[in-house]
Formats: sequence, structure tokens, C-alpha cells
Amino acid sequence: MIKKTNLLSFALLLGIAFFAFSCGTKSDVDAFKEAKYSLSGINEVKLNGVNVLNKKRPEDFSLGEAALLFTAFSDNNLSAYSSLGLNVELDEANQERSMTVTKLKWQLLLDGKQTLSGIVDEPVELRHGLNTINVRTPIRIAEENGRPGYNNLLRLVTMLTKTDGTSRPDVVLQIKPTIQTSVGPVEVPSFINVRN
Repeated sequence: MIKKTNLLSFALLLGIAFFAFSCGTKSDVDAFKEAKYSLSGINEVKLNGVNVLNKKRPEDFSLGEAALLFTAFSDNNLSAYSSLGLNVELDEANQERSMTVTKLKWQLLLDGKQTLSGIVDEPVELRHGLNTINVRTPIRIAEENGRPGYNNLLRLVTMLTKTDGTSRPDVVLQIKPTIQTSVGPVEVPSFINVRN
């Protein structure tokens, strides 16, 4: 009888501890789900090793760079490296929290249409304020008729190269992080919009 009571007490304590951890996990996830995210700068962008931040015209690419990127685009096998500044605004009650993102799904929408998507598998530590993040990710161009959408690439290039003040497409970056918590990784249920 004593063993049964001890076992019951242990199970009850374990249940209470799990409930406390679950509540803490929920508040961690809620704090970062409800945070405001904004992109404060892009310091470097390389596609398959080619630095594209300093390219404004087709003539800026060498023949080798153009051939490399064309082949990667045709095979829908692009990979990117980027260094960017992500500003995270938590409310006052949560500003001391930090969050480890173990995986980050992302997608880029142009005029409401998904154009690019990818997954970052490297852990990233986020906190209130400016976070400098180095991102390596494969990039998938949204396909049309089973092939990478050439129109999506053209719209993306047009958006990146417009400097004359004419209207650009409406650009939305969406992220869907998986957060490391005390009870394991938890994926935020829906995509979060990142303001520019």
C-alpha cells in the first residue's frame, strides 16, 4: 500500500512538473509568436557562392557566374548564404526572454504569390532587439508546370534591381520557426510576417 501511495505521489509530482514546463513553454512560444519582427538590413547575399548584392545588371555577372546560376536555377537547386539584421520587439514583460530557433521555414511572397521558399536548419538564438543572423538555406523557386517558374525569377530580379522609384511588387517575408523549449522543439502553428 505504501509503495502504491509513493508511486501515485511520484506520478502526481511528475504530472505537476510537466504541466509547469508546458505552461512555461506555451508562454515562451506565445511571447515570440506575438513579437513584432522587422528586417533592419541585409549585409551579404550569396547564391551558390556568387555575391549578388553588388549586381545590378546582367553585365555585372561573369560568364562563369551566369552559367553556374542558370544551371542551378534550371535544376531548382539554388542555395543561399545571407547575413541579415532581424529586429525582434517583445513586449516589456518578455524582454528578458531569449529563444533558440532550431529550424526556420520561410517563404517570400511577391504580390501575394509564393515565389521562393526554404528551410534553415542551423540553430539561431533570438532575443529582444537587433539580432545578426547568418543564414544558409536551400532555395526552392515556386514551380509552374513542374519546372522552376521563370516568371517568378523575373519578378524577383525586377524587384531587386529597381532603383528608379517606380513601383515594386508587394513583398512579404514569412517565417515559421521551430523553437527549442523545456519539453522539446515546438513549431509555431502559422507563418509570421516580417516587415521591411
